[in-house]
Amino acid sequence: MKTIFAALQKIIPEGMKSLQRRYHILRGVYYLQPIGRRTLANELRLTERVIRTETEFLKQYQFLQVSSTGMTITEEGINLLYSLQEFMHQLKDFLHVERQIKSLLGCSKVVIVPGNLEEDPIVKKDLGKVAAQLLKEKLHSYSIIAITGGSTVAEVVDAMPSVHGYEDVLVVPARGSLGHHVEYQSNTLTSQLANKIGACYQLLNIPDNLSKRTLETVKHEPLIQHTLQKVLQADMLVFGIGNALTMAKRRNLSDTIIDYLRRKQAVAEAFGYYFDENGKMVYTSQSVGIKLEQIKGIPFTLAVAGGASKAKAVYALTQVLENTHLVIDEGVARELLHYNKENPL
Repeated sequence: MKTIFAALQKIIPEGMKSLQRRYHILRGVYYLQPIGRRTLANELRLTERVIRTETEFLKQYQFLQVSSTGMTITEEGINLLYSLQEFMHQLKDFLHVERQIKSLLGCSKVVIVPGNLEEDPIVKKDLGKVAAQLLKEKLHSYSIIAITGGSTVAEVVDAMPSVHGYEDVLVVPARGSLGHHVEYQSNTLTSQLANKIGACYQLLNIPDNLSKRTLETVKHEPLIQHTLQKVLQADMLVFGIGNALTMAKRRNLSDTIIDYLRRKQAVAEAFGYYFDENGKMVYTSQSVGIKLEQIKGIPFTLAVAGGASKAKAVYALTQVLENTHLVIDEGVARELLHYNKENPL
């Protein structure tokens, strides 16, 4: 199959480019519908002329339909999109790349989605969709699921299909947080995921960066203690991986701490912990929630990350957490292989 794809690339290069472009457009309409051409062009970073030409073609063959509210994808279009997703996976030889990265990082499973989040924001929705499917497959009775906050994990929750029969499952935030973006807080996502799967949930209403004394006082509140005990019993964990300095600034850490992270060459952040590229923990923020040693013993961990600049962060985290299920985009995957080539184990 790989040989066939290589031959097609050589004999009809323009045809293959057109195929990928139409897949890109179908996918955009699927996630953003109903949507107008101009908005779609902006979202996909294509010219309006290209969008007009390609959507006319897709409309002609009844893969798209157009109304006063904008373009939507038809049932035939959805079926084609699913077929093209598998084709794109094979076209880009992702199976081989997934095996390489699984071996490199020691992960239980690696799944790659096409594209680079830093060039195409819709990739985040693909990451969420794939991760949600993995989570759904692993759900079982009496699970305790801990989840972090963040926009990528929010896409996982959004993509999670509504299912029934999990009334005995408990969803908890991995750490306490009351940040600026309510929609991305772990508490918000905890309640949303629980509602999607018909589970129970408990929250941790604790702001980031409290003083040590205040934090110790809050931790001993009976309700907080009860929830923390459940967090410590989690057997499933869903989390995003952040760039260390980006997350430090987002969490309003002091300039002194940010300078310290630079000196320590921190590249990754997760659960309030900051790591260098070798996976060594160099700093932890004042927060309440899941502990690093506990995370290492959780049977099912699911990490999601997109954007080529996250490659070092992904590499660092997988040095800490072996046997993680990893969902990444093509940008991260290619950069990981490039990074390993320059820095062999």
